[in-house]
Amino acid sequence: MPLRVVRSDHEPERPGAADAAASLLELAHAGDPRTGAALFDLVGAQVNRLVWRVLGADEDHDDLVQQVFVALLAGLRRVRDPAALRGWVAAVTVNTVRSEIRRRRVRRLFGLQTAAAEQVHTLTASHEARELLERTYGVLARLPADERIAFALRFIDEQPLGDVAAACDCSLATVKRRLSAAQARFRRLAERDPMLAEHLRELEVKR
Repeated sequence: MPLRVVRSDHEPERPGAADAAASLLELAHAGDPRTGAALFDLVGAQVNRLVWRVLGADEDHDDLVQQVFVALLAGLRRVRDPAALRGWVAAVTVNTVRSEIRRRRVRRLFGLQTAAAEQVHTLTASHEARELLERTYGVLARLPADERIAFALRFIDEQPLGDVAAACDCSLATVKRRLSAAQARFRRLAERDPMLAEHLRELEVKR
């Protein structure tokens, strides 16, 4: 049974988003200098949300978002289908975050970086919900990068399995294996935390 946490909803799909995506790609393919601003206006909320979902309230959040947009601008002209834009943005964001998680693990391995406390800030959650999220992200930080990302997209961002697989650039079978491993590892670690352990037991009772 996966952990369920209080979260804010996805940003809504804006009216005319399909037309906006098509216009953005036209700007990009033409080399128009307005491309960067149009890209941020269209997918800025999506990128911010995905980074938050995977990493929680990270002190390098803004720098990571900037890295994502650098990568997006560099590859945007390769996108031909406006309908594929949001999926491509998700994949680039996930790849950037995955690389950062792995870099941090290497730096910690060599004592170049200490593990930061996981914090989550939200205007809608109660104090108890915020603490639950913080503890959840503390456990997630101990999972391998691919498992952490799959878990966060599926159980925190509540994306369909197909979208998770696409964002992670892997098959449905692979993402299912990652989720199974992530759930098992998460449960073992969460059982060591009284608050998380109690929450898991409550979920089991509600099944």
